Amino acid sequence: MSPIRQGAREAIWILLAASVLGFSYTFITQRGHFAPPPTATPLPTTAGEVPPMMIGVQEAQELFQSGTALFVDSRHEFDYKLGHIKGAVNIPLKDFGTRMDVLAKLPRDRTLVTYCDGAECNSSIELASRLHMAGFSGVKIFFEGWNVWKSLNLPTEAAQ
Repeated sequence: MSPIRQGAREAIWILLAASVLGFSYTFITQRGHFAPPPTATPLPTTAGEVPPMMIGVQEAQELFQSGTALFVDSRHEFDYKLGHIKGAVNIPLKDFGTRMDVLAKLPRDRTLVTYCDGAECNSSIELASRLHMAGFSGVKIFFEGWNVWKSLNLPTEAAQ
């Protein structure tokens, strides 16, 4: 047998053994591919508080038309300036700690509706959670977000 062929055969056996060991390890430790699915942990609440709930475009539109809710855009400032739900304030998730002054004047029971781009973006969920933990009790998540709002030609504006 030629040395090249012998080396290739040994490399294949080493690769096969490493794969079996890797899969065995992840199976035993239940990590990686074999990890159990994550479980949703409810947000900590005190008696009577309702954690942030997801709403659809119809409910978001009703809240917008009633004027009772403040929409909070969790996207980056650049995206917000290009266009956002009319009247929305911008609190990018990464700037949450430094932008609370925007909400400091609001009553803690005011309905806040967080949103981002849509289903491919989770910053609206994280921002809603942080607002809830900061004491806002009427937080809702418009998970369909900006892309759906814009596609339905609902009221929008761009920053000047």
